[in-house]
Parts: sequence; C-alpha cells; structure tokens
Amino acid sequence: MNDFITLYMKELRAQRMVIGVLLLGTLGLSIYALTGLGDVPQPRLALIILPYASALGLPFLLIHAISSEWSAQTNYQILALPVPRWLVLLSKVAVVLSLGVVIYLCSTVFLQVIADRMTAMMLAQDGSGDSFRIEPHMDSSTVWAVSGIVYGVLLLPLLGIACAASGVRVMAQRFKGLSTLGVFVAGGYLYGKLQIPIVHALEKIFGKWELDLPIHHGTATASDVHLLLMYSVLFAALGVGVGAVLFEKYVEA
Repeated sequence: MNDFITLYMKELRAQRMVIGVLLLGTLGLSIYALTGLGDVPQPRLALIILPYASALGLPFLLIHAISSEWSAQTNYQILALPVPRWLVLLSKVAVVLSLGVVIYLCSTVFLQVIADRMTAMMLAQDGSGDSFRIEPHMDSSTVWAVSGIVYGVLLLPLLGIACAASGVRVMAQRFKGLSTLGVFVAGGYLYGKLQIPIVHALEKIFGKWELDLPIHHGTATASDVHLLLMYSVLFAALGVGVGAVLFEKYVEA
C-alpha cells in the first residue's frame, strides 16, 4: 500500500499542471454557467454540461502520462523501484479516476444549484407549490445519480481501452500509434457488441431502476442506465487487467 501511495503522489506531482488547468476550467465554466440564472435564463446555462465531456479526454491523459515517461526517459527511475510493474500502471489509472471524480463532484454541485433554482422559478410561475407538477422535475438524489451514471458510462469504457492500449504500446516495438488506434477501434467494437447481451443478463439479476423523473404527470419511468454503468465497470476492469498483464510482462527497466 505504501508503494502504491508513493507512486500515486509522484504521478499527482508530475501531472499537477494538467490537473490544475482542468480543475480551474471546470470551476470557471460552472461559475459562468451559474451566472446565466435570472428572471430570464440565459443560453450559457447549457455550459454546465461541458465539464462532463472531460470523460472523453481523461483516458488519453493516461496514455500521455505513460508515453511521457518514456520520452523523458524517466521510466527507468520508476521501474527500478522494487514494486510490480502493474502497480505503476494502476497508480496512473488511480490519478485519472481521482481527477474524474473531482470534476464530476464540482460540476454536479453547480448542476444541482441550477436545477434547484430553475425548479423554484417554475414553481413561482405555476403558483401551486407542488414540485411534482413541474415537468421535468428531478429530486437531488436523481440529479446526482443520473449525472454520475452518464459520466461513468462515458469515462470507464474509454479508460479500460486506454489501459489495454498502453499495454499494447509497451509491447509493440514499432507502429505504436497505429497499434493504439487499432486497440481503440477494436475496444469500441467489442464494447458495443457485448453491451446488449450483458445488460440483458444484468437486468435479470438486478432489474430496472425506477427514475424519479415524472415527465408524464407522475408516471414512473423505468430505465436500465444503472445496468449500463455496471457493464461499463466490468468492461473497464477487463481493460485494466489486460493492460496490467501486458505491462508486467513486457515493460523492462
């Protein structure tokens, strides 16, 4: 555990500039979106969804972090440590996941504020005081759950593919860029191919989720988005496992 923490802190320091820019950008966009609230909501309120798009870019930060070790020739210092090679990869994955969680938390706090204020404005105009007459309406737990599921479904599969691609990159002696592209194409195809049968299997075990989203006059809305998140977690774990095995086998100090 101490070795993992040491590697994790080292990676945080190495990526501090990128992390700082992403967090400041997330905070800035969220605050700017919040200023769109008023008697007449402004279009810039929609900017609150932009930080969630970071889920599409964070996996490439993992590939960059690994590639930069080799290009800067600092990989020898890390790999000379008496720790398993896969632990180095896992520490980098943990940094990317931590950054994703912080971005999600920051963005969703502002999203919740905007949702609450918009609901209050619609209640004032409606005059009934009954929030469930507002369409659409979501309570706080549903806002956090839905946004978290969407963010996880975007981030986790790509992160798993990025881990596998990183393992392939250290294995390949030539055409590293082409091999990386091939892994992403194959990983995307595999994710889509397995999605329906695995989600259906998970549905038989866990069932569907009743969303608190009464768009149709209080009618409960059933969804399988939580099952898609479970599938994404499993797929990401597979990708991390493949990357860890390749890292352990082919990386040399």
